[in-house]
Amino acid sequence: MGNLMTPPFETALAAWHDFYLLVGTGAFTLIGLMFVAVTFGAHLMTQKNMATARAFLDPTVIHFVQVLVISGIALVPGMGQGLFGGLLAAVGVLSLLVLVKVHQGFRTAQEEYNDMELADWVTGFIIPLVVYIGFVGCGMAFWMEQMAFSVLAVLTILILLISIYSAWELILWFAVMHKPNVRRKNRARKSSRA
Repeated sequence: MGNLMTPPFETALAAWHDFYLLVGTGAFTLIGLMFVAVTFGAHLMTQKNMATARAFLDPTVIHFVQVLVISGIALVPGMGQGLFGGLLAAVGVLSLLVLVKVHQGFRTAQEEYNDMELADWVTGFIIPLVVYIGFVGCGMAFWMEQMAFSVLAVLTILILLISIYSAWELILWFAVMHKPNVRRKNRARKSSRA
């Protein structure tokens, strides 16, 4: 009968140690790379396109931070199941509140530039909305002494992948914003040679 019992929370959480260490380290590294990318692309941001840049930049960094925070919570030694669930639900609720600002940024970008694609809304708003609700649900499950480690892992990986995709989109945006300047310089060089 002992084999049919669910392992204690601490034992089950310890089994996920390497997973959260890996994804937390990856998120931490990617946060650093976002700072590097923004530093290199800072000259492309103006007051006019700041709202659009922030609409894509803020959620990407926030997603990486969420993965880092969830990983940190999961790696705290001696964490009780109720506290773990409460903290996880709090991360989900705070993320939902931040998503309101993301939605406003997307609407502003759409109104100003009218170039927000369906993929931007799906990856920047809809999938994160589902993931954040999932974080709250997992938190509640843990708080009610249910194990939801596999669901939490899937949600964590999903938000990490969405973040990587969003970071890539941001880098492409920087490249597109930079490209017209290169063309102007090349035209000026050709004109001066003629």
